[in-house]
Amino acid sequence: MDYLPIFLAVASLMTAFSIYLIYLVKKGINGIGFLLVLYLSGSMVVMFASLSVFFSSPNQTTEALALASNSAYMIFGLIPILFSINKKPNARRWYTVLLFAVSMAVSEALMGETFDSILTKQLGNPLLGVQSYWYYGVMISEMVFTLVYSLKGMDRTLRNYLIVALPIMGISPMIFPSNPTFVTDATWLNASLMIVATILIYETLYRDRLKRTQETMTSLEMMLVFTLMMAGLFTYYLTGSWYVFDFSMLAGMSWFIYRAIEGPSHLKGNYLRDATWTFSFILVTFIMEWFMGGVLDFVTGTFSTGISGFISSLPLGFVSPTRDFGLGALFNFLSIFGAVTGSIWFLIMMGTEMGMLAVFRIGQVKLRENKIRLALMVSAYAIYTIYLPSFSPLASKIPYIPYMWSMGLGTLGPVSSHYLIPGIVGTYVVSAILSFLFGSRQICSVTCTAPTMYQGTFYDSLKSFNRTSKLGRKTLGSRLRPWYKVIALTVWASLLAFAVVSFLDQKGLLNFTIFGNDPTVFLYSFYFNFLWYVVFISIPFMGTYACATQGWCSWGTFNQFFGGLGLFKLKVKDPDLCVKCETKACAEACPVGNTDLPGNFIRSGQFKSMRCIGVGDCAEACPYNNISFYDIRSWLKEKLK
Repeated sequence: MDYLPIFLAVASLMTAFSIYLIYLVKKGINGIGFLLVLYLSGSMVVMFASLSVFFSSPNQTTEALALASNSAYMIFGLIPILFSINKKPNARRWYTVLLFAVSMAVSEALMGETFDSILTKQLGNPLLGVQSYWYYGVMISEMVFTLVYSLKGMDRTLRNYLIVALPIMGISPMIFPSNPTFVTDATWLNASLMIVATILIYETLYRDRLKRTQETMTSLEMMLVFTLMMAGLFTYYLTGSWYVFDFSMLAGMSWFIYRAIEGPSHLKGNYLRDATWTFSFILVTFIMEWFMGGVLDFVTGTFSTGISGFISSLPLGFVSPTRDFGLGALFNFLSIFGAVTGSIWFLIMMGTEMGMLAVFRIGQVKLRENKIRLALMVSAYAIYTIYLPSFSPLASKIPYIPYMWSMGLGTLGPVSSHYLIPGIVGTYVVSAILSFLFGSRQICSVTCTAPTMYQGTFYDSLKSFNRTSKLGRKTLGSRLRPWYKVIALTVWASLLAFAVVSFLDQKGLLNFTIFGNDPTVFLYSFYFNFLWYVVFISIPFMGTYACATQGWCSWGTFNQFFGGLGLFKLKVKDPDLCVKCETKACAEACPVGNTDLPGNFIRSGQFKSMRCIGVGDCAEACPYNNISFYDIRSWLKEKLK
């Protein structure tokens, strides 16, 4: 029997009926009318739930069960309405509207499950109804109608969010889940659109940063939906199960209809004034990005699918969780975490998001020096971090090339003698010379991945937490705190000790590994694939550039040291202007919290400190255009004159 005409007719009726109910709710129906709408939406859930059971195994028992459940709902579901006839209840609350939106999504999923049970004569998990183009056809029709009907008078931020969310939920791998090519193509498109949406959220919050309140909760809700979707895709590639992604679709579509009807959340705030919210938002965003990076690694073959395939793909490996009194479990967490954050597709995805924010900022800065540096920074990320080590013809020779042994020790492999002189030592020598000539800005503001992530529009604005956070305030000023020295020395002592052990291992004089890994390779992964991201996520509590202001980054402290010894410094054309300046905007703008800039300018006409990484925000903020950069170029000009 050809069921297609029947399915098409039922789906069309469901679409028309659901759209009419959404129209009534959006129009503002309340009281008995709203209760009737809830009753009708619930009746669709009960009807399709009972039909899916019946068609999966048509017999007298399932027929009686279907009739009994629908009859019971028809009778008992009317009781609240009958008791409210003369009371004119205010039935429309945020949670009743949310219940209505959820019932819309669930009823369409159960419709898809009913169609599936008719064809297969089997009853599956109700979430399987999401894995149907019938479900998506009806739901997308309802979402499009809700959005179009709600556009007039809708908050601009919410309108933009819903417009960009619609194709993300509509172009789903679940439309044809049994077609691997479609799943792969839809996953790529989904991830690309989600990157665009994430950039939109960042820029929206940044654009409204000076307002007393923003759509903070609505932004967080949307990011939670994206996180759930990416977690669902990651779970699919890991286990072969679509259930988490099915649930994310139900949650996402329910949220979409609810927000289109109700408008933005009434819970608002400002991300520059609420450290707890900002931390939560950055954390949720990072989790979404971590899952997205893992998904892209699966799609590109960097990770093999399945749990065993994924474990076999981990660069550091996987050990028994109970090994060494439970340290095996901690190692496995670090191994899994760092496998994604250290992968090339995670870096590409993060670079796309953060790089676009940096590109937006190029148009906002006024000084040519800063425009050039920001352009170099984005280009360095694309070329130095992504292309050369992974895609260029030089990729296999990178360990032998000075200045390419990233982050000093451990990145590209163990400390062996054939890498030691050209690659490792050469990298330190070249970098020290460049920092001496141009300041540590050549690393900390250009070629490292950190500046691209810290200096885009949204994240650059977070430097306000340097002054407002408890720990951030303790890092203000150019003087190195004792605990900075302790952290930096501890990091360097561990790296040098592990480098010596690694070298002796390679010589055959020792046989020391950390769960089978070379010591420097493991330590690098811990510092730069895990700890750095912990520091980054903690910006609201630690301030920006904590890697540089607190000594966590060995590569940063190395170049800051030689930058402090070298030629680079900040100079002012007229110290008297600094005396007259009422704003002291240079100190406010410094992303590493060098609040003693004005005092140094007034006393000596210059500022020199290893904590200065040459971002140039101070020069940008100076109301008199009084601050300039001094490095080898300035020195040569003086000598030539």
